[in-house]
Amino acid sequence: MIDTPLTRTARLRQRLAVKRRVIRVCWLLLSFLSGQVFAAGALNNIYLYRSPATTMFFQVNGSDYSAMLQPWREYLKSFGRDFREVRKKDLLAGLEPGVLVLGSTLLLGEDERSAINAYLQRGGSLLATWGTGARDGRGRWNGYRFIEKTFDMTVDGEINADSERLFMMPNGDGPLTWPLPAGMRMYMGKVAEPLLRIHGPQLAARYMDWGRTPSLDTPDGAISYAEIQGARRVYLSFPESTWSTLPDKQMRLMLDAVMSWLRRQPRSWLAAWPKGKLAAGLLEMDTEDKFPNAINFADDLEKAGIQGTFYCLTSEAIKYPDVVRQLRQRGHELAYHADIHIGFAGQPAQQQEERLQSMLEQMGDILGPDTSMLTGFRAPTESYDRITELLLRKYGMRHHAADPASTEARLPFFSAADPRFGVDDALVVLPRTNYDDINFKTSGFDDERIAKQLVRDFEESVEMGALGLLSVHSQSYGPEGSMTLGMPTLLRYIGQRREKIWLVRADEITEWWRKRAHVSLTSDPNGTGETVDILVRPPVKVDGLTVMVTHPARGKMPIQVRALTTGAPETKLMPVDEYRTAIVLGNTSPGSYRFEVKF
Repeated sequence: MIDTPLTRTARLRQRLAVKRRVIRVCWLLLSFLSGQVFAAGALNNIYLYRSPATTMFFQVNGSDYSAMLQPWREYLKSFGRDFREVRKKDLLAGLEPGVLVLGSTLLLGEDERSAINAYLQRGGSLLATWGTGARDGRGRWNGYRFIEKTFDMTVDGEINADSERLFMMPNGDGPLTWPLPAGMRMYMGKVAEPLLRIHGPQLAARYMDWGRTPSLDTPDGAISYAEIQGARRVYLSFPESTWSTLPDKQMRLMLDAVMSWLRRQPRSWLAAWPKGKLAAGLLEMDTEDKFPNAINFADDLEKAGIQGTFYCLTSEAIKYPDVVRQLRQRGHELAYHADIHIGFAGQPAQQQEERLQSMLEQMGDILGPDTSMLTGFRAPTESYDRITELLLRKYGMRHHAADPASTEARLPFFSAADPRFGVDDALVVLPRTNYDDINFKTSGFDDERIAKQLVRDFEESVEMGALGLLSVHSQSYGPEGSMTLGMPTLLRYIGQRREKIWLVRADEITEWWRKRAHVSLTSDPNGTGETVDILVRPPVKVDGLTVMVTHPARGKMPIQVRALTTGAPETKLMPVDEYRTAIVLGNTSPGSYRFEVKF
C-alpha cells in the first residue's frame, strides 16, 4: 500500500478507535468488579425517554402519552443544559451515565430493555414510574417482571380510586424524602390509573388511609429505592396523572431530593430528633376512671426503663392523692387532663377559664401551692378550640397533646392560636399519631390484633422518622385490660430498638422542639463532599443536634467532619444505614458554625 497522508490518517484513526474500545472495556470491567462508580463523580446528565411504542399505544387507546411526560418536562427544565429528551435511537446507541427517567413507559421492546440494562451496567441511574415495562414492544401484557427485577421489589396489587388508602405518607429524614415532614398526608386523588402497591428492602413512602391505619397483612409501599451493582434506582408506583392533586411545592422538594440521590450528590439536613435517634416516642396515660391503674402502667414502664407522662383528670386525682404523689416521686411527668371529662370546644371563654382554674386548684390541693412544674395538658375527648389554647398558655402550659386531625404530619408543631408568640412562648402541640384503646374498641380488635397494631404503629414511626404518641386510658389498664395485655409485646419491641427511638416524657419532647426551632442549616456540595453551615440563634444551647447526610455511593459514609469555625462543637459520626449517616453535635452554644464533610 502506498504511504500517503490519507492512508496515514486512516491508520491513525483506526488505532485511536481501538484504544478507545480498550479503554471503554477496561472501565466497564473495573466498574463491574468494584460494584461502585463513585470514582466517576456526580452524574450530571438527565434524560427523559420518549418511547415511540408507548406513544402509539396511548394514541390507539384514545389517549395522549404527552400528558404523562409533560409534568416531567416542566420539572426537568429547571436543570437547564443538563437535561435533554431522548428518543429510541439515542437509547440504543448507548447513553453516557446520568439519570434516565422512564415516565410511565408502558411498552418496552427487548432491544430497549437490553439498552437499559447496559446503561445500568455502565453506572447510570434510573427512575421509573407506574407501569413501566408492563407491556412488550408490541403492546402485549408482560406483567411487572421488568420493574420488579430492575428495582429489587415486588408489585403486590392495585389501589383503585374507590379505596380509602389514597394518601401517600413519606418518610421523614429519608434519603429521598427528607425535605418533607414525616408522615405528611399527600392525597393522590381519584385518577383513572390505579396506584400500585409494592414492598421491598428500602421504601421511602407508603399508601395509607387518612387515619394512618397500618396494614398488617397487605404491602402498601409507594416509593422504593436501591443501589445494585453500582447503579442507583428509584421507582415511583403512582402515575404522573396524580401530580395535579399533590401539593406542587412538596412534590418539587421531594423530586429535588430524589434527583440529588440519583445523581450521587450528598445532601445534608437538620434531623428531627436529637442524638442520632430516628424517631421519638411518648407513652402517656389519660388518667381518669379507675385512676389507681396508673401505678400498673408506671410499673410496666419502669421495668422497660421508660418514664411516661400522666395526664390527670383532677376530679379523679383528688380522690387518690397518694397515687399522684407516688407517680411524681418515681420520676414520671404529671400533667393535666382537665377538671371533668367533658370537652372544651365551643364552650364560652369564661366557662373554659373557670374550668382551668378549678383544675389548677385541685392539683394544688394534692401537691401544694407550687404546681409550676406541671406544664402539659390533654383535652378530654381531644376536644378543644382556639380559646382553649390561648387560656392554656395564660395559665402556664407549655404543650398540649392533641388529636390526629390537628396536623397533616406526624411531628410536633407550634400553635398558631396567637401569632404574636414565637417558638419560645407558643404552645407546642403534640399530635396523637398512634391508635389508642378507644380506636381498638371501636374497630373490634381482639387482644392479638391489638398487640400487633401497637408494634406496627411504632415500626412505622421509626421508618417515618416520626413522633409516635401512644395514649392509654387508665380504665383499660386493669389486670385484664385490653392495653395491659398488649403492652408487654410493645415494650419488648421498643427495648430491642432503644438505639433508634428517643423515648422520653412529653415535657422533654416539648423543650427539644423549641430548641430545634432555633437552629437552621444550609449546605453547599463540593467535589469531595459538602460544606455545612449551622446557625444557632440565642438564647439556647442545644445538645445532641443531629445532621443527617446522604452517601454518594452505597456504604460510602463520611470519613471526616472537619470544623472550619473556631469554637465549633465536637462531632460524632453514627452510621444509620448504607445510604445515610448521622452527624451528632455536642453541646452547641448560640453562633454560626461551618463544617466540611468529606467522603
